[in-house]
Amino acid sequence: MLSAIILSACRDDSKSPYPSISQGTIPLFTLNDDDSGIINETDLSSTKLSFTLDKEGLAPVTDIDVTIIYNNSVTRDGDTIIYKTVSEFPASISINKDQLLAAFPTTVLTADTLTIGDSFIIGGNVLLKDGTYLDGGYSPSVFTKKPVTLTYNVACTSNIPTGQYTASQNDEAGWFGVTSTKQITIEKVKNSVNLYTISDVSAGAYTACCGSAFQADQPIVVADICNAISVASSTSEIEAVQGAKLGSWDANTQTITVHYFDILNDGDGVDLITTFVKN
Repeated sequence: MLSAIILSACRDDSKSPYPSISQGTIPLFTLNDDDSGIINETDLSSTKLSFTLDKEGLAPVTDIDVTIIYNNSVTRDGDTIIYKTVSEFPASISINKDQLLAAFPTTVLTADTLTIGDSFIIGGNVLLKDGTYLDGGYSPSVFTKKPVTLTYNVACTSNIPTGQYTASQNDEAGWFGVTSTKQITIEKVKNSVNLYTISDVSAGAYTACCGSAFQADQPIVVADICNAISVASSTSEIEAVQGAKLGSWDANTQTITVHYFDILNDGDGVDLITTFVKN
């Protein structure tokens, strides 16, 4: 088991110059199978935060306070509350929509003020048997690979179909001199509710333009937040980031539109648009 290490030192010339080392314990969270993954803005009643809390470390524990941090994406304000105190481990915890809202003052949060982009962070403050209260700053467990916090975003359930798409890049900037089309693959990121990997955001434009000067595929990860598509991350050599405006998902036409910005090329970069139509 991993022991959380807490270092403290004080000057005492009569003793060893090395700092004293205290044992610690960290909270660990595991999602349960019935966890909803998000706070569903379009169907709040389907929201269910379901997880198991455990502990890891050598220091004896009295209890762990389960904390919830609410972040308002509009005002940038928020609040932190202690939801419950757990003294037996592992402990299975389930929080529905009504319980989550009731945990905060109505001056901070109501169903009507909840907005897409808001978030909730579940954490744990550990009270050790010796009276030490550890209230954050933990590193994730390197042994169990379980997180020490959980984040729930206010979003919508994403049901973009995965598989083969026909991709076409519109070269409005005139940088490539070509409009390219390519068969690509879109897959959902493992254990994610709204993240998708696109095998080549450029639809083959870099190969069409410049041959072997670029890799054949330029993969990125996009986020679907209530049909608004944004660039979440990129492993492509062009270092793609979010473009001038958000993209979209159209369920009727089965079309994804991605606006991305190529920050690697042409000095100040190039703003580009690619559409993906489900085969």
